[in-house]
Amino acid sequence: MSQTFLSIGSGPGIGFATALRFGREGYDVVLSSRDATRLAKQAEQLAVLGINVRAFAIDATNPAAVAELVASIGNDLHVLHYNAAVLHYDALQNLKARTIDDESISSIERDMQVNVTSAVVAVQSALPALRAKGTGSVLLTGGGFGVYPNADFLNLSIGKAAIRATTQALFSQLKEEGVHVATVTVSTLVSPDSPQADGVAQAFWDLHAQEKEQWDWEAIYPAS
Repeated sequence: MSQTFLSIGSGPGIGFATALRFGREGYDVVLSSRDATRLAKQAEQLAVLGINVRAFAIDATNPAAVAELVASIGNDLHVLHYNAAVLHYDALQNLKARTIDDESISSIERDMQVNVTSAVVAVQSALPALRAKGTGSVLLTGGGFGVYPNADFLNLSIGKAAIRATTQALFSQLKEEGVHVATVTVSTLVSPDSPQADGVAQAFWDLHAQEKEQWDWEAIYPAS
């Protein structure tokens, strides 16, 4: 039986770097995001390296589609990485602030679907396969705003706090069932193809590779 690493939100930074890191360790890789063109390029990059890869265009604003994708991997699923989040950028690709006054009911709902609902749904959907094997990892990309919330990035702060709470809440229960749930709390900006992206990917690998007796529920990047 193959061991599959599933990335939800395989963007060009942390998402792709982490998929590459696990692919180099022999995992089959499934990439997913809403950008089909970028996905195809990422899949080609991995395939050239001899990594068995598939790619699916899904939008994390649709939790049902996320659940369907996770379930479709079946018992081959060994590692789930949820990396999707809503970030807003200006014309120069700088992270753009969005305060409570900038939000509408629809924008709050949309952001929470990606930042919170689909993350929890993905975890829920992965558990039957992982529990059946009594092994595997659920990895969630956290952020410094989850620890130190910022009013200029309110929705993102709420989302990252939810990621951290979900991980911490489930850790002990799932450990008893052989499933390692963990988060990397990323406290710096991460650009595509950067040392920071590779560093976060390595932090995820290190969590996954821990012996059960040493399991942690959180790693901080960069390490303090």
